[in-house]
Amino acid sequence: MNYVGIDMSKDTFHAALSESEVVVFKNNHEGIKKFIETLKKRQYARFDTNVGTEATGVYHLLLCESLRSDGWNIKVINPLITHRMIDSTLRRLKTDKHDALAIQKTLLTGAGYLYTDTPEILALKSLVRERETLSRMKAETRQRIEAHGIRERAAGIDFHDSLTGTLKFLSYEIKEIEKMMGKYVPETQKLLRSIPGVGKVTAAALVAYVGDIKRFESPEKLVAFIGLDCRVHESGTSIHGKGYISKRGNKYLRHILFNAAFIAKRRNPVLKTYLEKKMKEGKHYFSALCAVERKLVHLIYAVWKRGTPFESR
Repeated sequence: MNYVGIDMSKDTFHAALSESEVVVFKNNHEGIKKFIETLKKRQYARFDTNVGTEATGVYHLLLCESLRSDGWNIKVINPLITHRMIDSTLRRLKTDKHDALAIQKTLLTGAGYLYTDTPEILALKSLVRERETLSRMKAETRQRIEAHGIRERAAGIDFHDSLTGTLKFLSYEIKEIEKMMGKYVPETQKLLRSIPGVGKVTAAALVAYVGDIKRFESPEKLVAFIGLDCRVHESGTSIHGKGYISKRGNKYLRHILFNAAFIAKRRNPVLKTYLEKKMKEGKHYFSALCAVERKLVHLIYAVWKRGTPFESR
């Protein structure tokens, strides 16, 4: 098996083709084409070559999609994992070349998840992120309108108001985006919406960020991907401090699923009973609701993996 680590930047990427050879390519169609040709010249076959890169916002997407569509296996690695690999070395060098080599070593440990996003998933993910941005802007605009009103009352004068129109425009755009979101992978979104608490926005976000549910071997893997897995400090036979969620997954998914859990615990008797059980155990309300959120993720995994709508018992 061949392992290639890639350190990605806006204009170029460094590819660690071996433990000692790092080659620089342009981060465009021409550069990626040369990279693939280099792999073929080295007789790196698609079936026995793993390419790994860090999640870099958007800069890694062109490479990932180009390799995926050409039949190569490419893994996306959480930068925190790579940083731990760099910190574990004695010299702790931080250059593009050494980062590519660190990513290659991280890839050897089995870290990362297989990039499976299709153009349809990428389009949906873009819409979900755009809606998230506009929703934040809408909340900030409402706060500014409220502050604007307080100033008006204090001065006793009607000030010029340009924010109300902005708020209406944002509301309109959010509704339009939500309509467009429903057009991508509609069957899966409909399946997930059969679960109490999972609405159209939550369903779209799950499909966009999770992608292919088959890449998760168990619900615990999905829980960890979202960042809801618990971490406890242990030493020998002792446990120090309270457990807490890792928060190393997708922040937006955690937020939107927390809201979904709040609704689901009212509509699903099983989740309501589970919340009450955790509260009786002495859990704080929000800690108990977080436990319900994990339970909801297990339910989502079961429905999604099974491919049949939720049925209450």
